[in-house]
Parts: sequence; C-alpha cells; structure tokens
Amino acid sequence: MPGSIRIARIFGIDINIHFSWIVIFFFLVTNLSDSFYPDQFPKWSREKTFVVSAVSALLFFASVVAHELAHSLVARRFQMSVSSITLFMLGGVASLKSEPPSAKAELFMAAAGPLTSIVIGVAGLAIAFAADANQTSASWRQVVGGVAGYLGPINLIVAVFNLVPGFPLDGGRVLRAAIWGITKDRSRATGIAARGGQLFAGLLFAAGVAFLFGIGVPQNNVQGLLYGFIAYFLWNAAASSLQQERLASVVGGTTVGSLMTTDFRSTPPAVMVGQLIRDLVLPMNLRAIPVVSGDRLVGLVTIGDLRKVEQDRWPATPVEEVMTPASELATVSPDDPLGAALERFGADDLPLLPVIKDSRLVGLLYREAVVGYVRMREMVGLQGRR
Repeated sequence: MPGSIRIARIFGIDINIHFSWIVIFFFLVTNLSDSFYPDQFPKWSREKTFVVSAVSALLFFASVVAHELAHSLVARRFQMSVSSITLFMLGGVASLKSEPPSAKAELFMAAAGPLTSIVIGVAGLAIAFAADANQTSASWRQVVGGVAGYLGPINLIVAVFNLVPGFPLDGGRVLRAAIWGITKDRSRATGIAARGGQLFAGLLFAAGVAFLFGIGVPQNNVQGLLYGFIAYFLWNAAASSLQQERLASVVGGTTVGSLMTTDFRSTPPAVMVGQLIRDLVLPMNLRAIPVVSGDRLVGLVTIGDLRKVEQDRWPATPVEEVMTPASELATVSPDDPLGAALERFGADDLPLLPVIKDSRLVGLLYREAVVGYVRMREMVGLQGRR
C-alpha cells in the first residue's frame, strides 16, 4: 500500500504502517484518555491515564495484526503467498498475491480472522473478570482489569463487524465461499457477495447521515463522519471486486502466454544505479526492469525505487540495494488465465508482471497490453468462456 513503512517482520511477512494509521492511533488514545478510563478510574493521574491509554491502543492494534496474521497463515496453508500486512485508518489488510484457489480455501482463510478476534475478546473478558478491577483494587489490578476490559469487548466488536455478509469483509468472503461451493460459479458468488457489501455500505452511509444531522439519534459529527468514511471505503472495495470479476469474464480463457513479451531488457543485481539509468532507463524509457541472475528472477527495480537514491550515490549504489526482492513480487506463469494476472495487477501498482516457468524468467506481461486487450474485446463485444 503506497505511503506505508515497514516496522516488523513476523513469520516472513512484513508488518507495515500506513500514514493514516497515525491519525486513528492518536484519535483512539485521546478518546481513551479523555473519557473511557477517567470514567472508570477518576483517581488516576492524567499521566497514568495517558500511558495506559497508549498501551491499550498499541495492544488493540497488535490484536488487529493477530487477526490479519491468522488470515495470512491459513492462506499459506492453501499455497497462497502473502507479502505484507498493513495497518491503516480502518484497521488492517493482508496483501495476497493471488485469490483463493477454491471455495474451501476462501472459507477457512476468511473465518480465521474473526475466530482469532473472538478468542482474544473472550480472553480479555476473562482476564478482566479475574482482575475484578474497581476503585478499591490494587493499582496493578486496576490497570490489568481496565486494559483487558477494553480489549475484550473491542475485539468482539471487530469480529462481529467483520462477519457482516458483505464483500470484502470476512463475512462477505464466507458468503462468497458458500455460494461458490454450492454453485461452482465464482463469478456469480462474487457478484452476490459484493452487492451485499454495497448494501451494507449504503446502510452505514445512512447511519452516518443520521448521526451528522441528529435524525432519530443524538447528533455526533465524529461518529457520522467515521461511518461515512467506512461506507465509502466498503462501497469502492465492493465495486472494485465487481469490476475485477467483470474483466475476468471478458478475457475468459485467454492465457498470459498469448500476451506476454519475450523481448525484454534485464539487469544483473550488481550493476550500479547510475549505469542502469544511463544504459537502459533513459534511452529506452523503461519504468520497471527485472533483475536477474542467469535466467533466475531475483527482483524488480522501478523508477520509484531509483528515485529514492540521491544522484551523488548513483555510481556507488548497486541495483540489488534498492530493488524489490522476487519473494515480494506477484508473478504469473505462461499458462495462467489472464484473469489471474488482472487480480495480481489489482493487488500491486506495478507496470508489469514477471512471467515465470520452471523457476526461470521467460517473459514480461505489461499492464498496458492487458488493458488494451480487454478494451478491444469489449469494443467488439467478445465475452470469454470461464
């Protein structure tokens, strides 16, 4: 996700923070320190309240990471590669390099996240009950009970929210898996689940308007704007899923091999950035170049990667220091359906996808070639078979 920085790596998966996460983190800390904890423990000092609030917020986002890790580890079990987990304003998202290969894989992957949140929520409530925190309790009991009393319910809320049967929420994925398994038609299942997501987004938007203008509920501008923002995100995500599925139906049985190019330029990892820019980027107007060792792909270097290097360091900086490693790249094979390439292009903002066969780089699939092909099929009214 653009605008993100890596803060950790767990089970080989990058944990990133998007800049929007900082906004919601401080909003959460402020809300906890201004109302939640002062209402329960009014004798706490302002400093103690703020520290406990900050710790609570960090633990909450740690539980969001656990939720997404559950998705990711189950996805790996079904041979789906996961490159990263990103925390942003609306929670967390795991970046899958491919869509689930079967309804069973989707069902297990989708259910893993909410189940993890439920386990954390129940554990939090149990700890809060055991601590029995009140005004006369020991200081450490108050802190443990207060934090657990916050984390328990909030994780259960996260689980319930994610189980709403609307794509791309986990509940929508469960619904898609069920319909997919029954009908054997993934396109139809995606359409139903995505429409459910748009319906839920519409209800959230209506609730946001109600809170903004105090229609039937106490006026709350912050809550109204938050509902509206979430509704906007869900609507767009569901619409994007519908568009992706429509494009996949257009290209039908077309394979990657029919559109890939085998005439491409590459670079070894030890070449200096300055030489790469002089010999390939500028004269050939290349925006992305595969980095290879023999015929094995080791990475991809883009204009964005090169721009991160100061010009005076170009002669001394090898490409391998700034490239994206092959392990983090979405790839396709010549026999993959073009719909799979569309999914991978949707997940990564890259101008091309490396085409791999028998562990060798055999070609490149350019985004422009796929877009042009799809447009041409739409213009002549061709629909592919799925």
